[in-house]
Amino acid sequence: MFKTRMTVRMSDCDGMRHVNNAVYYTYFEEGMREIARLFTPDLDLNDFHVIMASSHCDFLRQTTYRDQITVYSWIGAIAHSSFNVEHAVADEKRRWHARGRITLVQFDYRQEKAVPLSENMKRILLQHRQGPEGVPELRGCQHSLS
Repeated sequence: MFKTRMTVRMSDCDGMRHVNNAVYYTYFEEGMREIARLFTPDLDLNDFHVIMASSHCDFLRQTTYRDQITVYSWIGAIAHSSFNVEHAVADEKRRWHARGRITLVQFDYRQEKAVPLSENMKRILLQHRQGPEGVPELRGCQHSLS
């Protein structure tokens, strides 16, 4: 599991004075940085090896300006060429604010096609399967890998 700590910026908030729903995907992206490094250690965009196939987010509690949050990111299901990255956002009191899932595909950008995950990469991903204790289940997300 990877943990990314951050402070909510003013620009993350909208006219309702809470974090805009689209910003949670930016938080998830920050949380995925270390997972992306498993494929591309220097994060060189000219040598990137994953692409997003789908995303889902449940909004559980309002998050506001200057809140201290932690994005927890871990690996969920693993398939032939794709895998799920699970996310949860919590505040300092360990109250859950959002829960998400993003499906990534190992991808060859030159050939524009999915590439099977190697057995070695699957082993590496399996090392990051443990999520945080007490994390809520996703609501209404029926997406499964095949």
